[in-house]
Amino acid sequence: MIVYQNWLITIDFNPAFDILSAELPNVSEYGLAELSRALDMVAEHVISYDASNLLLDSSRVMVSQIQDDAYKKLIWKFLVALTATRLKRFARLNDSLQSHEVRALSVTDETFMQLGSPIEFRSFSRKEDAAEWLKAGRFAGSRLV
Repeated sequence: MIVYQNWLITIDFNPAFDILSAELPNVSEYGLAELSRALDMVAEHVISYDASNLLLDSSRVMVSQIQDDAYKKLIWKFLVALTATRLKRFARLNDSLQSHEVRALSVTDETFMQLGSPIEFRSFSRKEDAAEWLKAGRFAGSRLV
């Protein structure tokens, strides 16, 4: 079900699988400030819906158009916000350009390590694969009685 929608972002929540999903805007169209606002909205909705799984489609972000320092600050702020929630798994749909993806994963992994975040993070090229991974984690660590 769509829980938030405007000209910039649509956020969807699937309560059956506890998955919040969002598609981030293209930086070249909307700019870094709007991308930052979109990430803030995603974090706010993770908190509001007490989501344990996040599917973030960042395939249109175009990381190469963002300066390193600005990108690192943006990711740091977003992951700090997520780490303060009960989020367990974070699946990211990636950019098809390998050079963009290497940079994005490097910054994200480094930030998660610095934060000591317990959130499991994986990057995917297909939405179906990401959703399956999130759904599989729903019962991870639980025991049948």
